[in-house]
Amino acid sequence: MGLSTKTRHSKHFVPPKLQITSMMDMFTIILIFLLFSFSNKPETMSLQKDLKLPESTANLDYKENINLLLSQTSLELEGKVIGTVQNGRIIGLDPQNLKTSTLYERLRSTRESAGDLPGDDSTKPHILFLCDKRLPFKTINSVVKAAAMAGYPNFQFGVLKR
Repeated sequence: MGLSTKTRHSKHFVPPKLQITSMMDMFTIILIFLLFSFSNKPETMSLQKDLKLPESTANLDYKENINLLLSQTSLELEGKVIGTVQNGRIIGLDPQNLKTSTLYERLRSTRESAGDLPGDDSTKPHILFLCDKRLPFKTINSVVKAAAMAGYPNFQFGVLKR
C-alpha cells in the first residue's frame, strides 16, 4: 500500500497510453487473410466414385451456379436425382421433344422461382455441368440442349485440375 500511495502522489507519474500500432497491424493481417480466403475460387465438392471428369489446365472464375451432374447411372440437379441413365441414354429425356423432360421442367421452375427476367445473360446463374467423360456425345448434347431451352444458355463444365 505504501508503494501505490507513493506512486499516485509522485509528480513524475504519467498514466500509460494505449498503443494501438500493434493492434492495427494485427487487424490488417486478419483483414488480408480473410480477403484472400473468401475470394472467388473453384468450388470443392465430393464426386461420385464412378464419375470420371476430363482434365484441364484452364482457369476460369466461378459465378453463381446451378449444379448439374451426369454420371454413368444418374442425372442429378442440385444433388437430387431427376433421371437414370441406362446404356448411355437418359430415361425420361426424349431428344426429339426436350420440353417434356423432367430436367427441362425443373430448370424452368427454378428460373421462374428465382424471378429471372429477360436481359443480360452474364448476370444470370450458370450451370456447373459435371459429366462423365465416358458418356456418348448425344447424351451430353441432349442435356445441354434441354438446359439451354429452359433458359440457361451459359455453362461451365467441371474438370479435374491437371
